[in-house]
Amino acid sequence: MEKKEKIIVGMSGGVDSSVTAYLLQKEGYEVEGIYLKLHETVDGYHEANIKTIDEVCEFLNIKYHILDLTKKFKEEVYDYFVKSYIDGITPNPCVKCNKTIKFGSMIEKMKELGGKYLATGHYAKTDGEFLYCAKDMTKDQSYFLAQVSKESLSHMMFPMAEYTKDYVKEIASKLPVLKEIAKKKESQEICFVPTVYTDILQKHTNIEMPGITLDKDGNAIGTHKGYMH
Repeated sequence: MEKKEKIIVGMSGGVDSSVTAYLLQKEGYEVEGIYLKLHETVDGYHEANIKTIDEVCEFLNIKYHILDLTKKFKEEVYDYFVKSYIDGITPNPCVKCNKTIKFGSMIEKMKELGGKYLATGHYAKTDGEFLYCAKDMTKDQSYFLAQVSKESLSHMMFPMAEYTKDYVKEIASKLPVLKEIAKKKESQEICFVPTVYTDILQKHTNIEMPGITLDKDGNAIGTHKGYMH
């Protein structure tokens, strides 16, 4: 079978991106992976992910690249996250990261590697111009991609768009390497927050600032540990 275009897959070490790489290769595309190194906050985080990616890529017989964006991530996502709370507003680091890091810097790397498209394991849909919700509405991530530029969208693919999470796990469970990944507990939190976000803020500002809780009429009805709590 003649190979189709080269597709660069953003790989995290999770089941969705791993199945994405598998399905695209099965369709005849020339596949290479990229892993983004974004932070050093969680001990062993990168080592565990890279070990999994190494196993998956060996199974698929494809190359992968590690893109170190720790400096840019700190400046554009981590520092923004901390400053937002200090300023009294609620940040959305994943939206910011998708706009500037994942579908900014990773698109640039995709082009450098000669890729036609960048594919990820996000549950979202695009026609190259607009974003749409994925078939599995319980996993839909289109909101988190809302600020990605139209120019970037024209280079993106989301193979998970038409699949449910259960079906993706079913695909993975039938493959030697991927069946173990399918059993992993899903990450639902911010990637650089080990436990709770206040642990991060404690390193940068005094969040233990008690105050009085007032009702709508200005009557004191209790106390609080600080608005960040």
